[in-house]
Amino acid sequence: MQPEQRGRDWTVPIVVGVVLLVVVLVVCLGGAAAAYLLARRAPGPLPSPSTSPSPSPVAVLPSPTPMSPARCLIGQWRETSYTSSAEIFGVTVQLTGAGTLLSYGADGTLVTVDKVTRKGTRNGDRYEVIHNGTTRLNYEADEEMISYSNASATGTTTWKVNGSVRDRENLSTTITPDRYTCKGDKLRIYGDSYSIEADRILPPGRPV
Repeated sequence: MQPEQRGRDWTVPIVVGVVLLVVVLVVCLGGAAAAYLLARRAPGPLPSPSTSPSPSPVAVLPSPTPMSPARCLIGQWRETSYTSSAEIFGVTVQLTGAGTLLSYGADGTLVTVDKVTRKGTRNGDRYEVIHNGTTRLNYEADEEMISYSNASATGTTTWKVNGSVRDRENLSTTITPDRYTCKGDKLRIYGDSYSIEADRILPPGRPV
């Protein structure tokens, strides 16, 4: 008779395989965790320091060129002071007044408008010289002098002494050159026996 054939026992190999599989899994998981922790702890690149932008260069405006006296003349002016020494009927009288309007054009023309009275006293007598009219001239100016030509006038000049009219004539003007200074809104015209000061007539809305 033949002996009985018994089956092989696989219990031990299976247990060992399971244990090895568990060990491999633990090792793999541990390595992955270590790599993850190292990656988290690794310092990243430091941020570059912020740089302040350079200030933009400020444009420097050139200083305005001062206006020449001749250029300063151009415009309209109102006489604020007038003084002169005049010969009236053989008597030298110091006259004062104000009010003449002067308009210097860029084309070299000058127009003056007079509705003014010049007054003075001498030896107890009162003298008045009343100008009423308009004069037109051509002018040329350098830095110190104003020269005139082609004068014409319309109107009258009246002389009074102690309130009484002594004479009346057509308005006239001289073409004797004047010395002058002009700066900004101030004008002074003068000679050996007279002096005129005037302020520029400013456009509406322009501050004085």
